[in-house]
Amino acid sequence: MKDRTLTINGMSKAYSMTGWRLGFAAGPEHLIKAMTTIQSQSTSNPCSITQAASVAGLMGSHKFMKKARENFRKRRDGALEILAKAEGLETMTPDGAFYLYTCVEKYMGLTNPMGTCITSDKDLAAYILEAVGVAVVPGEAFGLTPHLRLSYALDDAQLFEACNRIVNALGMLK
Repeated sequence: MKDRTLTINGMSKAYSMTGWRLGFAAGPEHLIKAMTTIQSQSTSNPCSITQAASVAGLMGSHKFMKKARENFRKRRDGALEILAKAEGLETMTPDGAFYLYTCVEKYMGLTNPMGTCITSDKDLAAYILEAVGVAVVPGEAFGLTPHLRLSYALDDAQLFEACNRIVNALGMLK
């Protein structure tokens, strides 16, 4: 199996280093060399601060991880419970990560209170931002039209308030 196994991981989620974009891989030498060749031509190298933070994450205490995992599970489950109140909203339950993808197909073709027809997840994201001040990301950015991506990497009170606002905004569509 050693010659056929590639293990990849990243610092973003496990060590709360979102946006720092540092990952690592272990596997057969020929594959790692090929990955290195491609990587060296497509992106720049991580800055020294990212590298130092990654070493600290890997070498430091991991005691925080259990509590962080519990907090994220609580946020995920609470957000899912609130979003389930929106008729027609279908939200996948992720096993990991810190964001939800919710299918908004049933809202396409509806009209917002200003009289504008919602024709895409991008339109719906803009409406939610304008109507209730909550930022979500259109699924089209991830090849998942018609979905919205909602982060739950924030404190419980803000997250649950945002989810309730989204439900209210969706309820205003006709």
